Amino acid sequence: KEIIGNRTVHQPRAIAITEIQPPFKIVDVNKAWVDLCGYSREQAVGATIKTLLHGPETNLEVAQSLVSRLVDVDTFDESEAVVVNYRSDCKKFRNHVRVGALRDEKSGNVTHLVGVFCKLRDDLNDEFYANV
Repeated sequence: KEIIGNRTVHQPRAIAITEIQPPFKIVDVNKAWVDLCGYSREQAVGATIKTLLHGPETNLEVAQSLVSRLVDVDTFDESEAVVVNYRSDCKKFRNHVRVGALRDEKSGNVTHLVGVFCKLRDDLNDEFYANV
């Protein structure tokens, strides 16, 4: 089932939509995510961000901290972190990930999580993100 609508499918920012319960399986991605991460939509749907993008230099403490903030979806609003991720061709990249809740317009209940991914240049200073 396609979750990303026409407005976000061509969004220049890489977007992944996941289930709200661990292990947060991917239910949809846009073209920018496919281009950034190197996986097709078909490869991504049903997989997890962890299985696709984590690698030897991924800081598991940072990743786990981001995930632990997602578990209580009723109080969760937004979270972000900078992590090292890996494309399908095993090339690593620094990634600023911001995760938020998608809510049903009528009920206000959280239906999915949305992750926005932004590749960072390697020469940027991480001080801004140190306490994110």
